[in-house]
Amino acid sequence: MNELITGDGYIVVEKLIPGTLIDSILAKQDTLHPVRASSNTKKYAEREDIKNLPNISVWWSQMVMDWPEVIEIAKIIEPHINANLPEAVLYASDIVVLEPNSKWISPHIDTPHRFKAYNYNKNLLGIQAIVALNDLDESNGATGVMPRSQLQDFNINLCYQGLYNDMFMQKCVQPKLSKGSVLFYNCRLLHSSMPNPQDKARPALLLNYLTGSIIDDVKKLDNIWVSNGNDS
Repeated sequence: MNELITGDGYIVVEKLIPGTLIDSILAKQDTLHPVRASSNTKKYAEREDIKNLPNISVWWSQMVMDWPEVIEIAKIIEPHINANLPEAVLYASDIVVLEPNSKWISPHIDTPHRFKAYNYNKNLLGIQAIVALNDLDESNGATGVMPRSQLQDFNINLCYQGLYNDMFMQKCVQPKLSKGSVLFYNCRLLHSSMPNPQDKARPALLLNYLTGSIIDDVKKLDNIWVSNGNDS
């Protein structure tokens, strides 16, 4: 059984990434800047419009695919990706940061299923990998996932409207991840950043893999290549 397709929809591999690579990424935190962000009331903005938000609860950095550390991390995790999705190609990689005391929750499905053409496609088209840069659990905003939700259809517009929030909060789990561990999940799985009650920010490295045959089409649909590209 492929756990990502017919099982819970996610797997955790403990302490997969060497601490030296993680520490090297953490040493570069000052070079990160938000290119997409959301306020605690889920008002969303990109690039220059971010300064108009009343506050920032969660933000996504510029692409980090070309960082040497991320290239090395990709080499380590790709055997796990390819074991589930043999034709997978790294599509995007950035760092998501939960600000201190963030209460932001927004359960959703991920690229490519957030686009109409792929919204209800039940095939395994993408795998998201979250690399823990610190120990993560419920106390500091470990990612929430709803087991087996990849077997259901979720309208992406209703996701953004928050209509699945109550159901998600009743059924979600937050897998504990020690530093260097990786959470892999089917991009159809309903998931969300979770509240970070700590007084310090919580970063996590994201890598999104898609089956290679759809990448050109998805890039035409996806505005991250305008809002979240390799900008200086």
